[in-house]
Amino acid sequence: MRPGSRLATVAVCAVVITSPAATSVAGAQSSCAPASRASGSTIETGETLLSRRVSLHGRGVTLRDALDRLAAAARIRLSYSAELLDLSRPVCLEYSSTPVGRVLDDLLAGAPVRPVVLGTDQVVLTPAVAPVAAIEPGPILKSVGMLDRVVVTGSTVGASQRSLPVALDVVGGQQLSERGSSSLSSSLDGVVPGLWLWEQSPLSLLARYGSIRGASSFGVSYPKVYVDGIEVANSLLVTHLDPESVSRIEVIRGPQGAALYGADAISGVMNIVTRTEGIEGGAPRAQIRSEGGASSSDYAANSVLAQSHALSLRAGTNAKSARFGMTLTTLGAFIPGASSQQLTANGGLRFVRPRGVINGTFRFFAQDARTPASPVLADLDLGPVDFLSRPVFLDSADRQSVRQFTVGANATFARDDRWTHSAVAGVDGYTLRSPGILDGAFPSAFDSALRAATGNAIRTTLRASSVGQFGDPASRAATVTLAAEHSFVRDETMTRSPFGPPDMDAPDGPRDFAETRTNAGLIGQVTASFRESFFLSGGLRVERNTGLVTGVGEIATLPMLGASAVRSFGVGTLKLRAAYGKGIRPPQTSSRAGTLMGLRANLSPEEQSGIEAGADFFIGRFASLHATRFDQRASGLIQPVSVYSGERTDSMPHYRRIAYQLQNVGEITNRGWELSGNLTGGPWSLGATFSQVDSRVRRLASRYTGDLRPGDRMLEVPAHTYGMNAGYNRGRLSLSWSLSRASDWINYDRLALLSAFASEENAIQGFVGPELRSYWRTYDGVTRLGGRIGVTLGRGMSFTLDGENLLDEQRGEPDNITVLPGRTLSVGLRVRF
Repeated sequence: MRPGSRLATVAVCAVVITSPAATSVAGAQSSCAPASRASGSTIETGETLLSRRVSLHGRGVTLRDALDRLAAAARIRLSYSAELLDLSRPVCLEYSSTPVGRVLDDLLAGAPVRPVVLGTDQVVLTPAVAPVAAIEPGPILKSVGMLDRVVVTGSTVGASQRSLPVALDVVGGQQLSERGSSSLSSSLDGVVPGLWLWEQSPLSLLARYGSIRGASSFGVSYPKVYVDGIEVANSLLVTHLDPESVSRIEVIRGPQGAALYGADAISGVMNIVTRTEGIEGGAPRAQIRSEGGASSSDYAANSVLAQSHALSLRAGTNAKSARFGMTLTTLGAFIPGASSQQLTANGGLRFVRPRGVINGTFRFFAQDARTPASPVLADLDLGPVDFLSRPVFLDSADRQSVRQFTVGANATFARDDRWTHSAVAGVDGYTLRSPGILDGAFPSAFDSALRAATGNAIRTTLRASSVGQFGDPASRAATVTLAAEHSFVRDETMTRSPFGPPDMDAPDGPRDFAETRTNAGLIGQVTASFRESFFLSGGLRVERNTGLVTGVGEIATLPMLGASAVRSFGVGTLKLRAAYGKGIRPPQTSSRAGTLMGLRANLSPEEQSGIEAGADFFIGRFASLHATRFDQRASGLIQPVSVYSGERTDSMPHYRRIAYQLQNVGEITNRGWELSGNLTGGPWSLGATFSQVDSRVRRLASRYTGDLRPGDRMLEVPAHTYGMNAGYNRGRLSLSWSLSRASDWINYDRLALLSAFASEENAIQGFVGPELRSYWRTYDGVTRLGGRIGVTLGRGMSFTLDGENLLDEQRGEPDNITVLPGRTLSVGLRVRF
């Protein structure tokens, strides 16, 4: 993370960064003594504004929150640029009737800025006249850099990354903007090790995760996704982002986050934090962006139009701000008859008071896609198609659509230096039409028995927490977290398709499934620290989730244990960490209901537990290297298994049918390595990632009838993933490029499977159970390459040239029938004022 990245949070962290050379000020306690600026301070405390006295409390708040709360308490306008300050750095607030100038003196220790009073109510933090080297920061700030930033994932109200025992990756909003990333797959693949999303087709409404440290389910693996702390109703529907509205994306992989975030966090947790800043510090009030270009395709006579237009507005100060943004994206017929349109709208409010911060958030996403017959199947002799007799070959020509929304608020308050309280309240919902099942031997895009469905869901999130901090961080300290959470979700899914056991005799026709689920959890967590170098963490979540046993409810206990140690060596810092966690996923979830369209069976919940251990090495803010080894065991994974539903006779001719049945597979082991590194020097930045995953079947359930066997690799999980990202930004020119690759996975040869099923000579029994193994094949890999060039023209105008899928790969991800847009080149103009 570069010092200029715009990272901001409203949370209070659990670890306090205190310089050994710190001196106390009026009202400051020894347990939270802010570091005083070196002699030769440029602050003139005799100024009228800087002489105002304030009282502020709070341990480890972010520098941004501290500055904004100071402005609110002193009733002044405090203007600063995020490019000059590390706003995610934790600082201490423990002041009673202290001059504003002295507080600024402490908060800005080591920063290359000085306050200048303008007019009667404004203080501007301008670049310091003295060289940065003349301002001597504490030794921790010089050596740690990226390690001491506040993150909100992994703690109920936020914590310094120094104390977290788990691997947590942060993708900054500036990085997303520089790359022009809009799809979630292009934003995270090759950037977050151990996580891989298959490239999102514009005709697909659902994200498809190939691996999150292996497999945590079949076709519906996903992390638990939050937007500003509000849980989304269906994680698989979060497929696109507006880069201009995102402050950062925080990702925890594996079940270690379940002790805080509860059921459905079996694979990990992703928290999308949106921007909230106003126009202070020279930020633009408005931005208009327009891009247009052409996307090539092997299946279209000519290149098709691709365009994107966006508008964003901001108003207010750092202490009271509002934001609104809207983006419209369209893509033409890269396959004959196809089309896709996406509309994104988002907004936010921020209110800062002397004792806390309140944030409001709003998100809306709409996508419409027309999905014609696949051109890949044009050469197959499918024969006459009949809805009942051959359900596998029909493809929906109707428009698919999805509508999503999120509305909510979160607040953080600190009355003293001991306790910090926070609350989150929000609603997330969606409506979905004509989704496809995500797995199974037969491809969903051509399976009419799985296509025609309509679903909707709404989820409410209520969470309250209190964090108490005790002791002196310079010697021994403890952080105690107490939290309560309640979530309510209602799913409704309607389908015309026959699902269930082979002997099912119900006629075809609309079927409506509706259910409600609640999840109430109590959370306790303790973190003990010794000299800010050794940390022990333990937590437990006890929850009642009615989705674990249909109509009954069951108590689940989700533990987490972890430890970390930090040691500095001159400008270098080494962190060692290890953690154990356990996660659980109910058989009935919004994501599964929305994709499997109401299929019900007697199923055990999916569970995953295991350990991770790793090391992080930092050289100031310029370089970092991360290595993680994970060993996890998953049981009860649920797979849609192809079953023979027998022969039936009605008004239609005699026919045969393949149906799906959800079954627990058994036990799976997920083991592997994750490596990543970052280097920043001057205008250059470089990052690289590598992951190796071995995901295998260890044991089968007694009633499993599918095609997997002990020792098999899990289907559709890449054995290796790679990524490289580079950027250059100086003066008027900015460059960025990214390369990501997944290699060596096993999946069905869907073309061969369809061709064989089309033939009347093949018995239907050859397409269920172990017989399907003959249609497995190994996929060598897929590589994506993209880049962006930006040139500032002056007067708030800039020009961009974007390239996506520069290698022009349209097939092979994750199977041999999925078609993606080809090479896409776009030019754009951005105006800020």
